[in-house]
Amino acid sequence: MSVLRSILQRNEIAYIYRIGYLFNQFSGPVYRWTESELGIQRAHFATLFCIDHLPHLTATDIVELTGIPKNSLSRAVAKLKDDDLIRTEIDREDGRRAILHLTPKGRRIYAQILPRFQDRQQKMLATLTPAEQRTFNALLTKLVDREDGWAQSL
Repeated sequence: MSVLRSILQRNEIAYIYRIGYLFNQFSGPVYRWTESELGIQRAHFATLFCIDHLPHLTATDIVELTGIPKNSLSRAVAKLKDDDLIRTEIDREDGRRAILHLTPKGRRIYAQILPRFQDRQQKMLATLTPAEQRTFNALLTKLVDREDGWAQSL
C-alpha cells in the first residue's frame, strides 16, 4: 500500500481527510490555471460564484458561506472592484451594508472559469455509476442540510 493510500484510509479523521484531499485534487489545477491566466485566486472565484448564485450578498455573507477569512475576502472584493468584475451598491434598507453585484465583465470571467470546474467534477465522478452518483449526492445533501448547528460549534 502506498504511503498516500495509507494516510487516506488509515487515520483518525479519515472521512474529512479524504474529502479535503478530493477537494484539493479537484480544485487545485483549476485555481492554478485561473491565477496564472486570469489573475483570479480562490477567494476571488468564491466571491464571483456566491454573487452569481445568491443576490443581495455582502462580503460578510460570503465569509459565512465560504469560511474564507474576512481579511482575505476583503482583499478579494477590493481587487475584484478594481478590476471591474464586481460593483457595490449601498443597501437601501441598511445603509451600512454594501451589496455586491457582478459586472458584465465579471459575468464573462465567471463564465470562462466555470466550465473548467464542471469538467473537473465530471472527471472526478466518472468512476462512479449514475446510481452511485445519485447516492453520493444524497449523502452530501444530508450532511450539508443539517440544522443542528454542528458547523458553528466546537
